[in-house]
Amino acid sequence: MKKSLKKILLIGTGGTITAKMVDGAWKPGEINEDELMNFIPEIQQLASIKTLNLFKIDSVGMQPKYWVKIAQTIKSNYKLFDGFVIIHGSDTMHYTASALSFLIQKLTKPVILTGAMVPPQEIGTDAKRNVIDSLRVATESRIHEVVIVFNGKIMRGNRTKKFRELEFDAYHSIGMSPLGLIEQSIRYTGEHYNSNQETETSTQMPLFFDNMEIEVCIQKITPGYNPEIIPKLIEIGYKGIITEGFGSGNVPIYENSLIDEIQSATQKGVPIIVCSQCAVGFSWMMIYEAGKKAMMAGSIPGYDMISETALTKLMWILGNFPKATIQEITDLFLTDVAGEISEIKNPEYKRVWE
Repeated sequence: MKKSLKKILLIGTGGTITAKMVDGAWKPGEINEDELMNFIPEIQQLASIKTLNLFKIDSVGMQPKYWVKIAQTIKSNYKLFDGFVIIHGSDTMHYTASALSFLIQKLTKPVILTGAMVPPQEIGTDAKRNVIDSLRVATESRIHEVVIVFNGKIMRGNRTKKFRELEFDAYHSIGMSPLGLIEQSIRYTGEHYNSNQETETSTQMPLFFDNMEIEVCIQKITPGYNPEIIPKLIEIGYKGIITEGFGSGNVPIYENSLIDEIQSATQKGVPIIVCSQCAVGFSWMMIYEAGKKAMMAGSIPGYDMISETALTKLMWILGNFPKATIQEITDLFLTDVAGEISEIKNPEYKRVWE
């Protein structure tokens, strides 16, 4: 007896994988998901697929309200499908994956984001592999969380960072190994992943959230950075600021010191997070005087959370817990919600993962 295929909802948002050449430049959103499937006919052997074209945008146009819309779309279709594959542009895919990991918690089904660096109609495209790999992960694996599948790797969405602008190996997993590799079979690396299962008697839905606070930003600290930028940001309405400090989370404390502004912001109820601007570095603020004084002034260390994830997590906290105090924000920010931060708070115990 032939085994029935799993039902997968393929959600389209645009990106290079949907692009055509218009006036000498690639324009995303020109190929819809039904056309995309025609480029890869063999995917019909992997799953029973329904397509939904939610947006047709270049991912540089992705907005927090669109993250909420994607989450709401998954919520309204959750009981109808066995998994969800989101077609997305590569420039902001990791932001969307991270945001969805907070907007949809305690998943019992896979939510996978993928895309391509070369449109599907072009020779040498990676679209075919990435879509097939994503459907295989959705139907063959027991990874039930928000992941990015790209170039043969399965990566936790909120631990993924874009490193390359054109190469197929565009994404890297930060602070942990990929969850798995897709070859002839799916090979797991040994990293823990969420594998919550639905049962016939279980009616429990994932925990869905409906809000993201948009007035949150990332500031990269540079030599000569003007500390008056911070109160100006608050003046125009920002409710949270992620700073990318030097090295292990250090900020200026003498000339152009940020200490007074951090303290003032915190007293006003505006959280200041300090991450590391190192590509594969973390925030261990207690090591140096420049970090320790910032912590004592009220800033919150990001530890091994990457700055893009810190941004979307703070957006989620402020959007859904608007009356939270600074201490409550700090406690929730440092609590592991979806595998985005580890229990390690001392660099002496930093994992070897590269």
